[in-house]
Amino acid sequence: MSDTLRIGLIGWGTVGSALGLLIAQGPVRVQIVALAVRDPSRGRATPLPAGVPLMSPPELIREAEIVVEVVGGVDAALDWARDSLTRGRAYVTANKALLATHGALLAELATGHGGALLASASVGGGAPMIELVAHLAATGRIERLRGVLNATTTFMLSAMARGNTYAQALQAAQDAGYAEADPTFDVEGRDAAQKLAILASVAWGGWRSESEVERQGIVGIRLEPGATVRLVAEATPERMTVRPMRLPPSSPLAGVSGVASGLVVELTDTDPHLLVGPGAGGRATAGALYADLARLSAGERPILFAPRHGAIG
Repeated sequence: MSDTLRIGLIGWGTVGSALGLLIAQGPVRVQIVALAVRDPSRGRATPLPAGVPLMSPPELIREAEIVVEVVGGVDAALDWARDSLTRGRAYVTANKALLATHGALLAELATGHGGALLASASVGGGAPMIELVAHLAATGRIERLRGVLNATTTFMLSAMARGNTYAQALQAAQDAGYAEADPTFDVEGRDAAQKLAILASVAWGGWRSESEVERQGIVGIRLEPGATVRLVAEATPERMTVRPMRLPPSSPLAGVSGVASGLVVELTDTDPHLLVGPGAGGRATAGALYADLARLSAGERPILFAPRHGAIG
């Protein structure tokens, strides 16, 4: 690989364009050599980068040394990831659904073909949760993970504690751009479940699927004014759950509000570790992607979900 990272970028929405800005301004030497978008003719708040050729994803994967995917979804993304890793490419993604569904396969492909799999942006937004868990997992002393991992529900539950109804809180989240027109993925807990499965896989080794998570969302929930309720994702080596919980003021997660995300890592013989950071927004997610590119620029080839004796992403 040359001193300059040659990346192919799939997606130029909020996150992709924010990453493009970081690449243009940041210290890591990165060149976008190819770009794939669904509709090149569509108007965008940030114009497509001048001079960068538009290609289909398969063409882009053949051209680039590193593939960065920020589109989401599972089926097409799985094809792109398999093609990239089979060619020994580094695959950098924010796609938690892909990882929580096919993470074991992708790690196997990366290991077998000399590829790399990085996904700091898939959990925690601007808070490096995967890195913290991987660091602590190296000691083999993690007992439990507890997190507030979904920014949409945190925003809504914070608003409801101030007297908003569920419907009002949802509308406010949509108006602010923190909830999709169809919020099902967030309010039913699937987003949090996928993130939890990724973190649990890193914490204890052996890939764990979203389907293993016991899940209860916040649809139609009612809160007493002032109540501190959060959609809490919790994992031990034996069990993973996502459910709304009322937190006492003493809980380190009680202060996670607005669009922040928080994670508590409990260890066997020392105090818990707490990490809180911005859990939503193009800039935060792009920053995590850029950090992964910095690791590749430094010569690292991490593989998320790799066995303990290998690299841990």
